[in-house]
Amino acid sequence: MATRSVHLTRTAIAILVIAPLALLGFYMWALWNPGDTVSRMPVAIVNADAGADLDGTKLQAGNDVAKALIDGGDVQWHEVSLADAKAGVEDGRYYFSVVIPEGFSRDIASAASGKGQKAQLDVVYNDHNSLVATPVGESVMAQVRSAVSESIGEQSVDQVLVGLGDAGTGFNDAANGAKQLADGAGEALAGTKELASGSVELSTGLTQAHTGSVELANGTGQLASGADDAARGAGDLHNGMGQLVAGADQLGAGATQISDVIDTVIGPLVDTMVASGVPMGTEDLPGQLKQLREGAKQIAHELSDPKADFRGGLNAAAAGSGELSTGLGQLSTGAHQVDSGAHELSTGLGQLDTGGSQLKAGLGQLQDGVGQLGAGSTQLATGLADGAKQVPHFTAAERETTAGLLSSPVELKSENIYPAVGFGPGAVPAVMSVLLFFCGILTWFVVRPRRGPVRRVHGSILREGLRRYRVPAAVTLAAALVFSVVSLTVAKADPPSVLAMVAVMVLIGAAAVATARLFTVVFGPVNGTFVGLGALMIQVFAFGGVYPIQQMPAPLRWLHELMPLTYAQNALRMVLVGYYGSRFWLAIAVLAALVVGSVLLTVWWRRRQRDEVEAEFDADPDTERIPVFS
Repeated sequence: MATRSVHLTRTAIAILVIAPLALLGFYMWALWNPGDTVSRMPVAIVNADAGADLDGTKLQAGNDVAKALIDGGDVQWHEVSLADAKAGVEDGRYYFSVVIPEGFSRDIASAASGKGQKAQLDVVYNDHNSLVATPVGESVMAQVRSAVSESIGEQSVDQVLVGLGDAGTGFNDAANGAKQLADGAGEALAGTKELASGSVELSTGLTQAHTGSVELANGTGQLASGADDAARGAGDLHNGMGQLVAGADQLGAGATQISDVIDTVIGPLVDTMVASGVPMGTEDLPGQLKQLREGAKQIAHELSDPKADFRGGLNAAAAGSGELSTGLGQLSTGAHQVDSGAHELSTGLGQLDTGGSQLKAGLGQLQDGVGQLGAGSTQLATGLADGAKQVPHFTAAERETTAGLLSSPVELKSENIYPAVGFGPGAVPAVMSVLLFFCGILTWFVVRPRRGPVRRVHGSILREGLRRYRVPAAVTLAAALVFSVVSLTVAKADPPSVLAMVAVMVLIGAAAVATARLFTVVFGPVNGTFVGLGALMIQVFAFGGVYPIQQMPAPLRWLHELMPLTYAQNALRMVLVGYYGSRFWLAIAVLAALVVGSVLLTVWWRRRQRDEVEAEFDADPDTERIPVFS
C-alpha cells in the first residue's frame, strides 16, 4: 500500500505540473491569431432599404452598403430576408444579423436639409450562440460603421456645405444676370426689328440701284461708242480744215497775184481815165475797174491776211477743229473709262444687291434668334431663381450640425436578444452545459466506489452497476434543479417551458455522469477524473458555446460534431427559446444515446475486469485478493 500511495502521489504531482502547462499550450494553440479567422463567421445581412429621391435621382444607399460589406468579406455575409435573419440568429445559424432599414437612403438624403438625422444600421446579437461572438461582432461592426461613415472628413463636408451656400448666392447672382440678359435681349430684339426693316429698304434700294447701274452701263457703252464716232468725225473735220486752210493759202496766193496783176494793169488805166476826165461813177468803166481792183485786193486780203475776217475765221475754225478733235478724243477716252466704271459699278451694285438680300435674310434669322434668346433668358432667369430657392442656406449652427452628420452619417443600433454580460440569459446554455459536465466529473471524484473482494461482488453486474449510479444521479438531479433556479432567478432566463428546461438540464447532467463514470472505470478514479477534465477542456474550445467554432483550428472544427457539449448546448439553447425542431430532437437523441451507451459500456468494462480477476483467483487460490472498485 505504501508503494501504491507513493505512486498516486507522484501521479498527482505530475498531473498538477503537466496539466496547467498542457492547458496553457492548448489555449494558445486554439486561439492563435483569431483575427484571421473572423471572416469564417456566418452573419446575416438584410437590405430592406426602399431608396430615396435626391434631386430627381434615385438614391439606393442600402444597395451600396450591402454590396460593400459583402465584397469586403470581413465576415461570411449571407444576404437573407428579415424573417430568415431573425430565425437564423435565434437558432444559431448566424452569430448576429445586420439590417439596413427601409428609411436608410431617406435618412442619408436628409443630411442636406439642415434638419437631417443619422442613418441607422440595426444589429441583433444573441449570446446563446457564442459568448465571444458578440464582442467579435461589435468589433467588426465598429469597423463597418467607420468604413461607411467616416469616408468624408468633417472639414471637407463643411467646405461642401459652404460651397452649397456659395452656390445659392451664385444662383441669385446668375438669376439677376439672366434677368438683365432678358431685358437686354428685349432691347436687342427691338433694335433688331428696326435693323431688319432697314435691311429690307436697303435691299430694295440696292436692287433698284443695281437695275439703274445696269442701264447706266448700257448708256455709257452707247456714249463711248458715240464719242468714238464723234472723235473720228472731229479728226476728219480737222483734216478737212487743214486741207481748207492749205487751199485758202493757195487761193490767197493766187488772189494776191491776181490783185497785183489787176493793180498793175488797171491802176495806170484808171489813173489815165481819171486824168482824161472819164467819169468815175459806179456804173462807169473807171468806177467799175476801180471796184474790180479794190475787190481783187480785198479778196487777196481776206484769203491771205490772218487778220482778215475770212482768213482769221478760217484759221480759228482750223484751230477749233483741232481742239475739237483733241477734246473728242479725250471725250472718247473718258467715255470708255466711264463705261468701264459703270460696268464695275454695276457689278459692285449687283454684289451689294446679293449681299443686301443675304443681309435681309440674316437679319430676319437674327430677329428670330434674338426673340428666342429673350424667351430663353426669361426662362433661365425664372429657373435660376427657383434653383436659388431650392439650394439650402445654412446658418453657422446648422452647417456645423450638418457637417457633423455628414462626416458620420451612420449609427449602429445594437440589440442583444439574450445578453450574457453580467451572467444574463445568454450565458445560460454555454455556462450551464459546462457546469453540468464539470459537476458530473467531480461527482465521481468525490463519491468514491466501495472497495471489496471479488467474491463479495453482487452476482448481477448490470444491477450492481446501475445501483452505483444512485448517489451521482441524485447529485445530478439536485444540480440540475439548482442550476435551473439560478438560470431563472439570477440569469433572468425566460423559457417558454420551465419544465422542459429542467428536463434538458437533467438529461445533460445524466450524460455528464455517465461519461465521467466511464472514464473512472476505464482509467481509474484519479486518472479518469483528469482524463474527463482534459476532455472537458477540449470541448470548451470545440463545442462553439464560448468561442465561435469557425475561429478554431481545423482539428477542433472536425471534432465539433462529435463533442457531447455541442449537443448539450444546442438542446439547452433551443429549449430556452421554445424551438423544438429537428436540431433540438437530434441533440436530445444524441444525449440520450450518450447516457445509454456510456452506461452499457461501463457495465461491459466492469464485467470484463471481474472476469479477469476471478480467472486469476481461480487459477491460484493462494493469490492475494486484489480489491477492485465496485
